[in-house]
Amino acid sequence: MSSIPIFNRYARDYDNWYMKHANTAESEVRAVSMLVPGGLGIEIGVGSGFFAGRVGIPIGLEPAMAMAELARDRGVDVFVGVGESMPLRDSSFDYAVIVVTICFLDNPRKTLAEVYRILKPSGRLITCIVPRNSEHGRYYMELGRRGHRFYTVAHFYTIHELKEVLGSLGFSVNDRAIAVLSRGVGDYFEEPRSVGLTEAENYGFACIEAVHGITEA
Repeated sequence: MSSIPIFNRYARDYDNWYMKHANTAESEVRAVSMLVPGGLGIEIGVGSGFFAGRVGIPIGLEPAMAMAELARDRGVDVFVGVGESMPLRDSSFDYAVIVVTICFLDNPRKTLAEVYRILKPSGRLITCIVPRNSEHGRYYMELGRRGHRFYTVAHFYTIHELKEVLGSLGFSVNDRAIAVLSRGVGDYFEEPRSVGLTEAENYGFACIEAVHGITEA
């Protein structure tokens, strides 16, 4: 089931989550900020533009029109389209960021392959997920089983699974992650930490960096 109609219908409800969980949101923003490099960047699945606006990512890709309008209100230049077939030129970005969006994609592998295509040689991909086996991952999956409007269409992944897919597409994955939310479910602030990928599986929000495998000539 596609998540796009749900995000179109409940765009403002989804965006309000960040206001209701301000401490958690601030922790996640700081984690993302630690990895975002310089250059021209894009957020894939930019949603309401919360992260792009806070971190300073100038461009976004978003399939849900209602979400795209919220992102534009935050000053993000939004392309409307799906991750599996991006309306973007080859080798056009220095970095790409994906925050949580992976769990809502119809075809994550195809989307990551498209990211590889649009990145310049040695470009960076920052992917942040809620690891499936973390306390947060188990909590959101249970909400999905109970019929939660967003999490019924979510499929969570482990960091190991993400690393395997990225490696198979030609990315080189850093062996450290930036992670927050180690104290279980709840709204609290936590400074980001650099941890190994195995340890990061236990955190509620973890970001990994992957480098485009083709280097500059």
